[in-house]
Amino acid sequence: MLNLLALACVSLSLHFSGGPGLEGVRDAGGVGDGADLVPVTIVLRDRAEPFDLGVLRGMSSDARRAHVITALQASSGAAQRGVLAQLSEAERAGGAASIEPLWIANVVTARVTEQLAQELRSRADVERVTISTEDDTPVLAAVPVSQDQSPGQRGIVCGVEAINAPDAWASGFVGEGVVIGVIDTGLCLTHPDIADRLWTNSGEIEGNGIDDDSNGFIDDIHGWNFENNSNNLADTNGHGSHVTGTIAGDGTQGTQCGVAPGAQIMTLKFRNHVSDEASVWFSMQYGLENGADVLNGSLGWLHLWNPLRPVWRQVCENTFAAGVSVVFSGGSEGSNFGIDSITTPGDVPDMITVGTTTCDMDIASFSSRGPVTWQDVQGYNDWPYPPGKRKPTIAAPGISTTSHALCGGYVIFSGAAMATAHASGAAALVLQANPDLDHYQVKQILKDTAIDRGDPGPDNTYGHGFIDAWAAVQAALDAACIADFNDDGEVNTLDVLSFLNAWTAGDPSADVNGDGEVNSLDVLEFLNRWNAGC
Repeated sequence: MLNLLALACVSLSLHFSGGPGLEGVRDAGGVGDGADLVPVTIVLRDRAEPFDLGVLRGMSSDARRAHVITALQASSGAAQRGVLAQLSEAERAGGAASIEPLWIANVVTARVTEQLAQELRSRADVERVTISTEDDTPVLAAVPVSQDQSPGQRGIVCGVEAINAPDAWASGFVGEGVVIGVIDTGLCLTHPDIADRLWTNSGEIEGNGIDDDSNGFIDDIHGWNFENNSNNLADTNGHGSHVTGTIAGDGTQGTQCGVAPGAQIMTLKFRNHVSDEASVWFSMQYGLENGADVLNGSLGWLHLWNPLRPVWRQVCENTFAAGVSVVFSGGSEGSNFGIDSITTPGDVPDMITVGTTTCDMDIASFSSRGPVTWQDVQGYNDWPYPPGKRKPTIAAPGISTTSHALCGGYVIFSGAAMATAHASGAAALVLQANPDLDHYQVKQILKDTAIDRGDPGPDNTYGHGFIDAWAAVQAALDAACIADFNDDGEVNTLDVLSFLNAWTAGDPSADVNGDGEVNSLDVLEFLNRWNAGC
């Protein structure tokens, strides 16, 4: 068994930090900061009011996303005004630089003098100021097992077969029309199996040096590089290309690696450093604002590294509210850290958190076990242990996974990252089947259709079980008409009676809003759908 030092060295989780934000125009230039300035994360006290899920579900997907973004921008803009004014004044005097406000959570990142950091801590509107310790040690999420650069016809890889993705393809569900934001080490855009699967920003004219669509980024054609603030998405590591291949590789070069070979990939390159979290927050904000339907994060922070868990929860829950499905790794720590074994943000209660198995559905020894607790996390203090919150959500293949080598051919990796990629691909298939589903509903479908493994029923090893992509697609198609509750092909009063009987009995089928509970919100959701005719 690997000892903890070995686990730290070959951890299958990613751990990183800060990076440029989204306010103001981005170009390929860097920022020259003074050596006496330290990077800080400023977390403000005010948070946006929780969103009413019932109201949001009465909107179209586009309207819902726009509503959440507008509300978050207004809330953070008002709350951050005083801090930004102080930072701007300090910047003019050389005491601050790289000021980057977030709106996906009420946070500002900057570089400031240590004296200014202390002054900011004393503000009544500031909850905390964290000074980041610079540590550029990369911690990759997977260990290469072997490499084969010669293409050749070898069919469909075992993980894709194991989750029954080919059955979904046979019925036309390949992830078409679904945009997946992949937060990773970048992507070789020319790999034959992914070159035709790239998301393209239709509002941007390539190479003209202008922010044509006014989204704050210049020439962001296929995504953005949050490591060095540029549109250069090149993967010099290989991890991002491998993960992306498992999500959407189309098999052009001979091996079918991708679960959703019809999906589009938005590349969000983060800063792969142990000390930096914010580049992932900014990546998620970009994905939310620019139309990603799914966000994949094959990464996580151990709790012993003291990640800003309250900020992560804000970022993730606001993204859920906008309707985006978010999938993150549960980590690769086994049960070594007890209730801290699931990494952040896989520990966010409503996250689609993924455990790791073989293609034969056997759990990987390193797959992080739950549960998690938020009982001592400021501002939340929920999910007390025992029993805590069950994690992971579901499990997927991640052992000896064949996928893309950098710009051609294939390589075999093992890790939690590979399992997460399979789950994100499955989410894309579900969303093609029913584009109106939100994060909570996609999560519920993946849980309900998973193949039970390990101890009977949900557990802290497999979660609800091993992903079955085809069963999930079928469930998504059925969910397209919630109002036909008795499945007789008609929407009438018999459906109301069937629903009320199930709801009164507390049957899980009455959880029509997919939040994991049977309560009055489900009645409102059902009646809204019934009145609308589906």
